[in-house]
Amino acid sequence: MVDGVRGIRVLDGEEANKYLEIINIFHNVAQKYDCNFIKIPTIEKDELFTRTVGENTDIVTKQMFSFPDKKGRNLVLRPEGTAGVVRHHIDKKYNKIKKYYYSDQMFRYERPQKGRYREFHQVGAEIIGYENNSISEIFSIIQLSNDFLENCIPTNTKYTFEINSIGTNEDRKIYNQKLKEYFKKNIENLSDDSIKRLDKNPLRILDSKDKSDIAVSRNAPKLSEFRSEESNKKFNELIQMLKNSKIPYLENPFLVRGLDYYNDFTFEIVPENSKGSQDALGGGGQYDNLSKLLGGKDINGVGVAFGVDRIMELS
Repeated sequence: MVDGVRGIRVLDGEEANKYLEIINIFHNVAQKYDCNFIKIPTIEKDELFTRTVGENTDIVTKQMFSFPDKKGRNLVLRPEGTAGVVRHHIDKKYNKIKKYYYSDQMFRYERPQKGRYREFHQVGAEIIGYENNSISEIFSIIQLSNDFLENCIPTNTKYTFEINSIGTNEDRKIYNQKLKEYFKKNIENLSDDSIKRLDKNPLRILDSKDKSDIAVSRNAPKLSEFRSEESNKKFNELIQMLKNSKIPYLENPFLVRGLDYYNDFTFEIVPENSKGSQDALGGGGQYDNLSKLLGGKDINGVGVAFGVDRIMELS
């Protein structure tokens, strides 16, 4: 008997039917918002993610399945979908707004647990190439997300959109310096991983799941104190749209997400009685700098991705 690989499972019977139902619901909702299906590669060069997700993120430093090919080039099994979609958009030299959606397996070397696997199923949507300051496209990603969840999880399951604005690159440079100063004063209470991140990317400490890091972060400076007037204006417009739509939301000033390519608006969708971001059903945000990181021109983008395995646990 040859055992299966830990953290990688077979879907069969009722589980397989549940999976197909969720995928089909997402297909229908995404198409309602004029998104077109895209199939992205499973294997990529590692630099696609080191340049975009971030060299100091857990995904790159701990979780990627990486291996050399026969010519010694470093390849990986894709850990997320957005970077591959944006790279395709750049390759095609599109000069107009494009809306994409995908459903596929992703791979991360995480500790297997309920709803979290090393091969996991994800659905996502991306809107790329919209005009500067177009709040409507950003809000449509939230509406798409809400429509999807309303149609695929039990009606008695409550959830909340936790939202934040992490500002522009310039805002974060100032904020990062303030974070360094704060965390260095509390360095004896930080985990070893966070001490390593302190000089290169202190923002990542706010995303740590370590209990001691979480305790220290509670009293850290808030990014909202360092956001530009323009970032605050856009964020307040989005908040007003959320209020008008009756979509459940909560401002979380420490939400930064685990990927370096985000700017301004970010969000996670967490179920009621959640223990934190590790229980999030999905999340996303703006990534107006991602195209440039891949060698393209400045292109605005916003997207969302959902963990199908976690949603299946609720169904």
